[in-house]
Amino acid sequence: MPLPSSGQITLDEMHVEAGGSTTTQGAVNDADIRALIGAASGGPNLAFTDWYGASARVTINITISSNTNNYNLFNSKGGTYSAGNTTINVTINSGVTVGSVTTFGYAFTTGTGWATGDVINIINNGTIKGKGGSGGAGADITFGGANNNTQGGNGATGGPAFRGQFACTVTNNGSVYGGGGGGGGGGGFWLGGDGKITFNSANAGSGGGGGAGVNGGSGGTGGTASGAGAVQGTNGSAGSSTAGGSGGTGGYNGGNGGGLGANGAIGQSASNAGGTGGTRGAYQVGASLINGGSGIGGTVGGRSL
Repeated sequence: MPLPSSGQITLDEMHVEAGGSTTTQGAVNDADIRALIGAASGGPNLAFTDWYGASARVTINITISSNTNNYNLFNSKGGTYSAGNTTINVTINSGVTVGSVTTFGYAFTTGTGWATGDVINIINNGTIKGKGGSGGAGADITFGGANNNTQGGNGATGGPAFRGQFACTVTNNGSVYGGGGGGGGGGGFWLGGDGKITFNSANAGSGGGGGAGVNGGSGGTGGTASGAGAVQGTNGSAGSSTAGGSGGTGGYNGGNGGGLGANGAIGQSASNAGGTGGTRGAYQVGASLINGGSGIGGTVGGRSL
């Protein structure tokens, strides 16, 4: 900790701040102590008061001023880092989005490799959000096939936003969202006539919509129907940075993709064969290491892990 800014300063205190033990006998020497105030070794005599407020800690200030993806703080800390003796202050500017290009990658992570004594402070004035999950595929169906209903594909889970891998303080003045889950694909179904009513049809499932995220999830592909009365499925729409995509319409509709931090919707079907909606992504992972275990506050959406 910094030396006192007034009153008495002892040589032992100066020695400890320079990296030594509580005794002035040790590896730290005159040059190390002078380095605390940038005084050259062998220079003029100095008074103890010249060391008022001196500190051996390193402070690194980082500003994220433009959009970026998959930001790893430890890998971006700079060359002045001193293990166990550094305070990192990170500011994400207003209007800046920190996102991810994959649903398994974190938009922002503290990273590993920090040492006990390091301090991490993060001020988010922008947006941190995961990637949207992809929509499930619509089911194929063939009229007269062995199964008269087929299962639509499940929507994918949305990607995570923030991961704390080391104790950190996060002041969230902006927003932190997990990616939206993808919509489930519609199921397929065929129905034959009963000899009294002529009604032969094969209805494929449509694709689910993609979930919302800085990189929205892709829409699921529509299923294919063949045979009598074939009704084809259509593709689901991709999610955007702020909204889930719509499920395809045709045959049995695909489910809509989830909005930021929201689950995707189940796909339609005739016999409970619609694909399930994808689970919303986590807005924070490693909550026990964030803000002393209380986690990220403010505007958030998604799961907390």
